[in-house]
Amino acid sequence: MALVLGLVAGTVVLLAATAPSLFQRAGRSPLRSLALVAAAGIAVSAGSLPQLQGMLDAEALRALLQDGAVVLVVSLLVVFELLLLVHARWLRRDPATAANGDAAGGIAGIRIALFLFMLAEELSRSFLPLYAQKLYTPIPGLSDTLMMGLPIGLFMLLVAVFTPFAGAWADRFGSRRTLLFGTLPAVAGFVGTALAQSVAELLLWRGACALGYAVMFIGAQGFIARHARREERTRGMAQFVAAVVVAGLCGAPIGGILADHVGERATFAVSALLALAAALAAALLLPAERGERVERRRVRWRDHTALLANPRFAALLLFSSLPTKLMLTGYLFYLVPVTLHGLGETPAGIGRILMIYGLTIVVLGPWVSRAADRSGRNALFAGVGGLVGGAGMLVVLLAPGVPGVLAGVAALGIAHALNNATQLALVPDVCKAECARIGSTSVFAVYRLLERGGSVLGPLLAAALADRFGHQSALAALGILGALCGAAFCVVFVLSPSPADADTRNTAADAAGGGAP
Repeated sequence: MALVLGLVAGTVVLLAATAPSLFQRAGRSPLRSLALVAAAGIAVSAGSLPQLQGMLDAEALRALLQDGAVVLVVSLLVVFELLLLVHARWLRRDPATAANGDAAGGIAGIRIALFLFMLAEELSRSFLPLYAQKLYTPIPGLSDTLMMGLPIGLFMLLVAVFTPFAGAWADRFGSRRTLLFGTLPAVAGFVGTALAQSVAELLLWRGACALGYAVMFIGAQGFIARHARREERTRGMAQFVAAVVVAGLCGAPIGGILADHVGERATFAVSALLALAAALAAALLLPAERGERVERRRVRWRDHTALLANPRFAALLLFSSLPTKLMLTGYLFYLVPVTLHGLGETPAGIGRILMIYGLTIVVLGPWVSRAADRSGRNALFAGVGGLVGGAGMLVVLLAPGVPGVLAGVAALGIAHALNNATQLALVPDVCKAECARIGSTSVFAVYRLLERGGSVLGPLLAAALADRFGHQSALAALGILGALCGAAFCVVFVLSPSPADADTRNTAADAAGGGAP
């Protein structure tokens, strides 16, 4: 397997060197780049299949091919990330592009550092609740089912708590130093998680990981905001989002394979090494920068109440944003691994199923963004996303077991491709008065903080439902909740749009048609 991966990587590098125009065209989208490198992988490995058929039985060969396909896809994405970095560094050395290359090189550096760190966090996605269950000792009033959801809920809560402090540190000390110091608690957290012998120790060390996560997330955003030129800032933020999505796509399946072959504790040790690699990438690839004292308006409690008094903002939050985060952490992060484990799936199998979620977003996300921009109907996309996600999770009632869970994961990927970006686009539309009064930055800060409530509540609600009614019923209950919220959102935003929504659609239509009738 290692030899095949090495040959694939060599083939891709050779393509990039000998046919740069082909490589650049393929690199314009993750789907094209995957197709390019997959073709190289198939060509290199096809010759070894007949020999494997003679050495292994059918079941072992199937497992090997499944794991090999996952490792191949992950290797493609990793090679692609590295080639993006090499391309950016080359721009800095070319006198004709050196001016743009400095900014591109810095953004490419933060992308690779962020990718490595997020990959470290995502490695445990397919087995973290099961790892918590192994450390469980009977506690009055806390069943093992509830215990499995607690590390996820606590992690999300602490990320929300630490995020404002991380933003202040990045402004004061600069992103590079903040990222370097921020990875230290994460490395300690991964090592401590690997060595944990009790639930209390697990929660302590996951809290340390949450601090590192908040620092890395906000530090990377701040770096892009400071170093990207104004006309390229949106593209820079797209690089940020791509690093997070690709890391999520790679982490769950490869972490599951590692857990199957070397154990869960060793996988957390690999996460610690990846976090150290992220720190090294930040130290070597990011330019030194001074901290800057930024005078920012502090978000006050009355800002929260003023926004919640806006009925359309409250509807956006309650019927779309909160359910989206709740389904992500409650359904995907908690119920799917626990349910599949109960059905006999290994961590590697769980990781492969979770991978479908990320692949769906990678494939559909760019198309949805373009379509929503052209039509101006962000509310329609967000509402359809909620309905699709809820309906897809209800398939488990018709097809219990792995097929129903698989359909739910795919539907959730479609739903989040439809509503992740469109929700954000709706915030300034429904909060025009508040943005003018307290500033759009403060509005988004309040929105993000309130939105994270769904991330905290998700695993706790899912665990409580599973503890009371069983895993299959909990899956269906979240599906019903998602469908009801999607329907309520459509009633508020699609069936009874405000004049501002109509203005937004007309503006988008004019832009798409050049203003022609």
